[in-house]
Amino acid sequence: MSARDRSLSTTADGEESQLTYETVTESPIKRWALLDGDRLVIAGALSFGLYVAVVALFLGDLFPVNDAGTVVTLYGSLVGGTLPFITIVLAINQLVLSQELGWTPDLRARFEGMTDFQRDVEEVTNSGVSPASPAAFLNRIVTATVDRARQLPDALANDADPDKRAELERFIAALESDGETVSDALEDAEFGTFEALSAVLGHHQGNYYHAARTFRDEWGDAFDETEPLEELIELLGFLAIARQTFKTLYVQHELAVLSRMLLYVGFPTLVGGGLLVLSYSRLADAISSPWLLLAIAAGGVVLVFLPFMVLLSYALRIATIAARTADFGPFVPRSSN
Repeated sequence: MSARDRSLSTTADGEESQLTYETVTESPIKRWALLDGDRLVIAGALSFGLYVAVVALFLGDLFPVNDAGTVVTLYGSLVGGTLPFITIVLAINQLVLSQELGWTPDLRARFEGMTDFQRDVEEVTNSGVSPASPAAFLNRIVTATVDRARQLPDALANDADPDKRAELERFIAALESDGETVSDALEDAEFGTFEALSAVLGHHQGNYYHAARTFRDEWGDAFDETEPLEELIELLGFLAIARQTFKTLYVQHELAVLSRMLLYVGFPTLVGGGLLVLSYSRLADAISSPWLLLAIAAGGVVLVFLPFMVLLSYALRIATIAARTADFGPFVPRSSN
């Protein structure tokens, strides 16, 4: 059982704490739709659902495919609605570029901040030069965090309260479980893929940070040696910064992909929708089979809606990521399903 699926109290006096890992039971289908599923597959599934809905409307005599005027009016409205996607694409590109472009002093300050952070991590982890890969760098912090946590039982005084020792063991077990899950996922992760970011979505860093500070401030006399605990607190702070940086890099990459996909889908939509507006009246007169005409009409509706489906599939994942990585720093928000 992972730390994500159980509760862990983190008090210094053995009493039940409000700071717990809330039980999160999530449907695999829901997680696939919101996070893990390929965005183009999600868009395809939504488009198929729309096609089925149009067929259902036809069967209910609510979509008269033989009435060319009604269908052409519908196509015209939908095609006109896709034009604002040009503005959306430009806005997304502007957002991405605003984070990448800058003047020399700003870029220098940003670079120095990154290198200072790398040196701080290297100093605490007692390692050499940090990996250049964001996933490997994050994995190094997670591994060092678990290592410091495992040193805590030896740092406790021999006469420490057994309840405190048991509480510390529960804390370490939960941190190890999360840490091993994250490390395993990051080993084969590639930058720019969702698998790399997904590894840290369930890591409740704020809970661990608060618990470690509680151990230090309220259990100070129980430890013969405080260096492992101090380093653990520092590493958890580094982990919070690294995770948010990881998320920022991924979202920038995802927005760039979304912008490109909207361009790929938007142009055929405008051309195909425009051709249907011009030719549907003749098609309705030339085709006698209502089912063939329905297939063309429903396919046209799906074609015109395709940019909306692509935007929806990507927006769902970006919004879910933002909600599930909102616990920045020492604060622990209520879990979001």
